Amino acid sequence: MKEELKNIFLMGLGAMSMTNDKAQDLKKELLAKGEEMLEAGKVANEELKHNIKESLKENVTVVVKEEVSKDKLKETIQSLSKEEKEELLKLLKEETKKKDEKQS
Repeated sequence: MKEELKNIFLMGLGAMSMTNDKAQDLKKELLAKGEEMLEAGKVANEELKHNIKESLKENVTVVVKEEVSKDKLKETIQSLSKEEKEELLKLLKEETKKKDEKQS
């Protein structure tokens, strides 16, 4: 009986020791996996940033609106061909007609 109690006690100590060893191994393994995941996440994040920048470059157009002075407009009209001037005159007449209809 005394021997059995001694064996039970020693088995308990062995179990505690093995549990501690396994917990340490598990801790090391979890830390290593966590570090791997963190690095993979950093790489994926950088790739995502790069892809977004590239997508923006390909799909976004920046429009700069420029104020047009009467003088600049006059110069532009003077540089037009006869056909372009006739087309512009036609457009102006249509716009004037639309504006007059709205006011009526």
